[in-house]
Amino acid sequence: MKAFPLRYGVFALVGIVVGVFAGLFGVGGGIIMVPVLVVLAGYTQHMAQGISLAVIIPTSLVAAFGYFKKGNLDLAVAIALAVGSIPGAYVGQDIAQRLPQSTLRTLFALFMVAMAARIMPSASLRSMSLLLGMSLVAVGVRLMLVK
Repeated sequence: MKAFPLRYGVFALVGIVVGVFAGLFGVGGGIIMVPVLVVLAGYTQHMAQGISLAVIIPTSLVAAFGYFKKGNLDLAVAIALAVGSIPGAYVGQDIAQRLPQSTLRTLFALFMVAMAARIMPSASLRSMSLLLGMSLVAVGVRLMLVK
């Protein structure tokens, strides 16, 4: 249930940002969309993830077509990954919907931090320090918001 609704126009603007990130970085948008839906729109983690997954379909198709036109899509690999992802997505959603909200939100946050650490351009002390610092700031802000 929404704690405080945002106007649909604002959702459309968030959708534009999500679309830009999807095309620019090859992400489905959940990195932006799920936190916005949970934190700003008041949706539950489960509902936000469901909405995000539904939005990925048109977003991904449009961005993938653009990459395909420029010769930057290995269709055979994409199809093989899609075939494998179908049962994986079913199992994943089943597990997610059995988890309590707090556990799912914690796992989502940990996943985002782990992926950020993994894709850093180098394992340099400076970039890892930056990631750690940003993570600590985020945790601090979160703790300040807890009632």
